[in-house]
Amino acid sequence: MGDPVGWGVTDAVQRLRETCHDMRQPVASVFALAAAALAEPAVSVSVRTRLEQIVEQTQWLADMIQQWLRAEDLPEAVTGPINLARLAGQAADAERVTYRGGLDVVGPAEPVLAGGNPVDIRRIISNLLGNATRAAGPQGTVRIEVSRDQDLAFLVVEDSGPGFGCIQEGSGLGLRAVARSIDKCAGSIEYGRASLGGVRVRLSLPLLAGRMQRNRADATGSL
Repeated sequence: MGDPVGWGVTDAVQRLRETCHDMRQPVASVFALAAAALAEPAVSVSVRTRLEQIVEQTQWLADMIQQWLRAEDLPEAVTGPINLARLAGQAADAERVTYRGGLDVVGPAEPVLAGGNPVDIRRIISNLLGNATRAAGPQGTVRIEVSRDQDLAFLVVEDSGPGFGCIQEGSGLGLRAVARSIDKCAGSIEYGRASLGGVRVRLSLPLLAGRMQRNRADATGSL
């Protein structure tokens, strides 16, 4: 293999695509193994729960790999409806596997349907949660709240950490991924101080109906 430092951008992207392509078979094997284990008659409730979590996480990994492999073929279009509260709950369940602090999700009884790509939005939520749990620490608290107002859906992530500039910096890759995904979803993000004492991040996304109306208006205006 050549020196990675000497790779061009095209080479790096091609190698990443090849790696994602090769990951598909191991991911499919995890699916098959988990399904076989779930079919065993003597599986306990706790083991079944863990196996179902493995399946859910593997599906999430498979979705990311598939989106990357098809990135050049997929149009940037609405692929909703996406139940934002459900997606937040799934991301929180995944985070709880490795986070020992308090992690709560609050939302309305009815679905909050946003427009966008579910993989992109899940990546946003997962990265925001990762930053929040790292800031709060294993003895801290993180809260997610989902709501809606007029034609916007909101997802707020708050933590009890020490606040801006007071925690060890990470790689920065998560926040860059968030910024790119927000642009693709026609959303916005705001940062402030949380009622828990740490950082408050509010993600705003178009509700599905509102985004579809804007897309139709843009298409009409371009004719």
